[in-house]
Amino acid sequence: MNESEVLGREHEINSLVRFLLMPDGSSRSDIERFSVVSIVGIGGVGKTTVAQCVYNDSRIDDHFDVKLWVCVSEKFDVRRLTTRHHLTNLDTLQEILKDKLKDKQFLIVLDDVWNEVRSGWETLRKPFHFGKKGSRVLVTSRIPMVAKNMGTRATVILKGLKGADYWKFFERCAFGDANPDDHLKLKLIGERIANKLVGSPLAAKTVGGALKSKLEEEHWRSIMESKLWQMQQKEDDIFPALRLSYEHLPTSGLKQCFVYFSLFPKNYCFEKDRLVRMWMAQGFLQPGEQGRRPEDVGEDYFDELLHRSFFQDSLNGQSGQYVVHDLLHQLAESLSAHEYCRVEDDESEEIPDRVRHVYVSASNLAKLYETAPKLKILRSLVVNGSLLDTVAKSKLMDFIKVTLKRLKRLRVIVFDGLALDVLPESIGHMRHLRYLEVPGGQFIDLPKWICRLYQLQGLSLQFCSPLHLGRPLPRGMHRLVNMRYLNINPEKVSTIIEIGKLRSLQELREFHVRKTKGYELGQLRDMRQLRGQLSIMNLDMAGSASDCRAAELDNKEHLSALHLYWGQLGRIDNDKHEEVLEALRPHCNLTELRIIGYMGTKSPSWLETSWLSNLEHIELEGCQSWEVLPPLGQLPFLKILHLKSLKLVKHICSGFYGGHRIAFPLLEELLFSDMGEWRQWSGVKASSQLFPCLRRLQIDRCHKLRGSLVLPTVLERLHVVLSDDVTWESYKKPHVVLSDDVIWESSETNDVPAILKLSIDNISLLTDCLPAECLASLYRLDVVYCSSLESFTDEQEKWLHRLSSLEELRFSDCDNLTRLPTDLSSLALLKTLHIEGCPKIDSQPEKGI
Repeated sequence: MNESEVLGREHEINSLVRFLLMPDGSSRSDIERFSVVSIVGIGGVGKTTVAQCVYNDSRIDDHFDVKLWVCVSEKFDVRRLTTRHHLTNLDTLQEILKDKLKDKQFLIVLDDVWNEVRSGWETLRKPFHFGKKGSRVLVTSRIPMVAKNMGTRATVILKGLKGADYWKFFERCAFGDANPDDHLKLKLIGERIANKLVGSPLAAKTVGGALKSKLEEEHWRSIMESKLWQMQQKEDDIFPALRLSYEHLPTSGLKQCFVYFSLFPKNYCFEKDRLVRMWMAQGFLQPGEQGRRPEDVGEDYFDELLHRSFFQDSLNGQSGQYVVHDLLHQLAESLSAHEYCRVEDDESEEIPDRVRHVYVSASNLAKLYETAPKLKILRSLVVNGSLLDTVAKSKLMDFIKVTLKRLKRLRVIVFDGLALDVLPESIGHMRHLRYLEVPGGQFIDLPKWICRLYQLQGLSLQFCSPLHLGRPLPRGMHRLVNMRYLNINPEKVSTIIEIGKLRSLQELREFHVRKTKGYELGQLRDMRQLRGQLSIMNLDMAGSASDCRAAELDNKEHLSALHLYWGQLGRIDNDKHEEVLEALRPHCNLTELRIIGYMGTKSPSWLETSWLSNLEHIELEGCQSWEVLPPLGQLPFLKILHLKSLKLVKHICSGFYGGHRIAFPLLEELLFSDMGEWRQWSGVKASSQLFPCLRRLQIDRCHKLRGSLVLPTVLERLHVVLSDDVTWESYKKPHVVLSDDVIWESSETNDVPAILKLSIDNISLLTDCLPAECLASLYRLDVVYCSSLESFTDEQEKWLHRLSSLEELRFSDCDNLTRLPTDLSSLALLKTLHIEGCPKIDSQPEKGI
């Protein structure tokens, strides 16, 4: 939560923090381990926002051991609220929660509670009694009786923002980045509009979004004079403001997309790409400019609705997920007439005959089954079954099979949270189906009839096990020429014969070259819409250079990452490798390139020039015949460079830097690993500027390297890792190498002109590789996993004495180290001495600390 966006709530936030931190009185029973604090107010007044500010307050962080946030909404389902676990036995779930809270001081936020019945609360709270005394539950609700029934200890009544605070917030929403003082007439109109919004932040956001879209007097006056303001309303009703925001959406397509939210329950989390695919399937997206994809139009729609505050970031902490505020969800429901229907519990109304979109819980499928013969125009079916056990699932499948036979015009089918082991065959007769989403059991296989769904644009088997491939996909998958999105195990997708006929496919994670017809590289030629990452595997099976050029990778302008893999099967032909790689020149828009297993002796010409000037990430690995590195220093945007297992590289010299005055101008991370013959790193010209942005240099298992390291000309903050440990990168790297830059930024080192951090697992590498001129810049030294180190030699002791800027010295997991350096007193600036996992050290340095 960005607290700078929260205006006029300081008093309420501080009051709540005080209530939550206030010690329990001596009169309270020891059994009462927690108490309840409530925020009560009308919808859209900012209860959740204030709760977020309190939840993230540093005073709260310091006080509570455990913090939990749960969105409750209208249905107080104890089993759902207790855990996300798929177990259905409530006793078991409550035992799990009890163990999480036991003897810990916790803060639990129950956001948006509606249920006034005490029984659900009494059941939910049972595990809370095992927490540490002083724990708290913070409740937000529109209903004062809810707070009372939950035994609240203190309540903050949240009202609309007042006066200058509200106007300042409204100005921000209505003018955006524009200066209100440059639009004095609009300010006067805005003040009159703001007076109609009863101090509601939500109303300010939505109406402000409509105003912000067009800073013109006529547009603002039309909103101010709208007849919707004349709707009969209560004093605190903001519904006319929300309805007005909807009416001013610029296109009918945007309005349809907004109303589609009413299909899903309140507080349902949306993902942008997934929602856009559903809109596409329904035909809501109006054609854009020539050459623009429907996905691009859908993203514009999504961004426009987000810009106008029709939905917001979700509260579950996961980026890329969004929710609709419950009042806006209520608006969408009011606009959806009889076209949308949700059947979530036994008390739900009957399904109207003219309904087009249905969301149904699995336990209520019988109701859909009974109505299905009448639902001749149904377009969307979402079945939710997140709490089903295996016994209920077998009965459910019978319902699904029969029901789907009667629904021939469906365009969207989503089994939400309901893992199926077999797809119902009746889906194969749905000629209009465009989007099918199934979580999938671990061993689900696609049947042959899937190839009859010629209109299908998206197919998602979300939770298929990546370890179980099962049978290949059906041979006729290449007939699904409208397919744009396949969320299936990438290796399974690679089994599609003649995949090149799927010209509309937007993403192909892996393409496996085979010598069988239908799997040659030329299949990629017409797949010009591919974007994201493409990995081409088994390039040792590629044909001639002309066969490789047929892939036309230089026409794939939307690809951002290209990974090229050679399998190194059979006899190694260096010339053949070089011809293949030369023919696979990618488009100049590429930002990431990986070459793995290439056995040619030289670089392709397109890597010797500035053709790929947009590259930001390069990895070269297992290229065991490559002798001379290409001039990568000339790439202006390169940020990450990893060089691994280049067995024949002996010298890195001037050619590597590219001949420019500033080499590797934006490089932040440089890794050398398993360079067994690498002996010398040189070739730096006095006039050159090297690695001005380098932050991490890692050298692993380069045993023959001697002489000084080539470090940045201008040294600011750099972490150098020198390692001889085979397990360093794969196992121990996360613990040691991935040092947190926060350490530097939070330390008082702003006056230090150069900061160098060194992690090392072989003490003898110190004097061999670190340039003497850098010793005075060494700020932190980590000696880690150095099992060969027993004590320090005189030479090493002298080396340590030269570290005049050293502030942190750390010894970690040095199993055989028996004593520390004799004299640490010469390290005048040393602030931290950290010793961990060094069991044989049993005394301080001889001359003290």
